[in-house]
Amino acid sequence: MLEKVRFRDYGNGIDVEAFTDGYAHDEYSYLYLLSVAGHDSNVKAITSALVSGRSIEIMSEPVIEAVASYGRKYRIMSNRLPGTLLHQVVASEGFFKSSDGLANLLYVEKEDPARLVYEAVRSSYPVPIIPEWSDWLYKRLRKEGHVHELRGTKKVLALTLDEDVLDSLISEAVSNGEISF
Repeated sequence: MLEKVRFRDYGNGIDVEAFTDGYAHDEYSYLYLLSVAGHDSNVKAITSALVSGRSIEIMSEPVIEAVASYGRKYRIMSNRLPGTLLHQVVASEGFFKSSDGLANLLYVEKEDPARLVYEAVRSSYPVPIIPEWSDWLYKRLRKEGHVHELRGTKKVLALTLDEDVLDSLISEAVSNGEISF
């Protein structure tokens, strides 16, 4: 379902709208993912406003006044559509592996969330972990508050974890028999 996205700046006489088919934000309305399409200039105004720290409105029920998360960088990916139409996706750098090899935002499309979290942990942390633990790992990280689902129309998981916590969780689970090799 498409929803309108609006950016208004009355001081500069700007009032533009486009449409979104998906977005993800946290409980404070910090936006981490936005897919927006419409007339070229409107889409560019909305995405530019967002990444430069201005608020936009997603005309859902209730209306969401969203802003970019402070201290995060964003990427804008574009695709021209017929005529003067444009589609852009604004994604937080958290979706992409950083210099330390971590991606802390996971887009869940059709994948099993437990398997997706397992793969992210396995590829990012130097800890002993096996595929059979994926369900346990996912449930335990959710229980401990290290994985939570963002709000919005797209399913995005936020992973907040460090190596010491992960080591401790695995060591404890192995020693008390929750998981085994």
